[in-house]
Amino acid sequence: MRELIIKDFNNQVCIFQLTNLKDMDRINTYLKSLQDGSIILLGEYVINDFIGNANSIANISKDSKENLEILKAISKDYKHTIVAPFIQCKNKSYYKNMAVITQGKLHSYQQQRLINFTHWNEAEFFSNDVSKLIKLPLTFIANNIRFGVLFGFEAHFDEFWTEFKKADVDVILASSASTFSSHIRWRNLFSTHAFTNSCYVFRANRIGKHIAADGYEWDFYGKSFVFLGQDCIDELDSKESMLCVEIRKDDLDKLKEEWGFRL
Repeated sequence: MRELIIKDFNNQVCIFQLTNLKDMDRINTYLKSLQDGSIILLGEYVINDFIGNANSIANISKDSKENLEILKAISKDYKHTIVAPFIQCKNKSYYKNMAVITQGKLHSYQQQRLINFTHWNEAEFFSNDVSKLIKLPLTFIANNIRFGVLFGFEAHFDEFWTEFKKADVDVILASSASTFSSHIRWRNLFSTHAFTNSCYVFRANRIGKHIAADGYEWDFYGKSFVFLGQDCIDELDSKESMLCVEIRKDDLDKLKEEWGFRL
């Protein structure tokens, strides 16, 4: 398959830390503050405000269709590339996918590893094929910089990072919906891989609260961040906000040369 080429990239990658896409006036304010040709990363369960709520199943298909059309229009109007997870409904089954929307067109990657914990069992609900060996997730090139997309749970499997290194991926765009005061663990996980892979890692986390069936409150705490190697470039707090970082090819080359992990 021919690798996707992104045109008109201005070297700026932005995380939009959101609960959902309902407040479009607010989102348009963010969009208008950006130069045309940015890459925008959203967290998990933003297109589909789902989080295991059975009452929302009937709205999954509707939310996916409507919100993806909104993002396609944004991509076309502003020349942005948008990376965002969404739920696909097909033959009465549900699949977790990552959309890469550029020039108004959608390209997708299907998640290869699903959470199967007792309190949050995606593997039981979604029909993604997780039986095969891990293959390289969707990658694309912009200004001679290679990007790769990744779901938060997939980041725990070393095979993905090995594939990224083999493909000489420079920037990992990771989407998550993390809760339960797990922030330090996620920082440690991504900083280690950003260091050993000599790359940037952008991690967008969802915000908002969810009351589980047992009455326990899940707090999606945000704190999205960007690492270059072992150094944290920037990090958000737990509120709705935006984080933008310019990708510097010289800094990437210096990191690769200094440590030699990409030889």
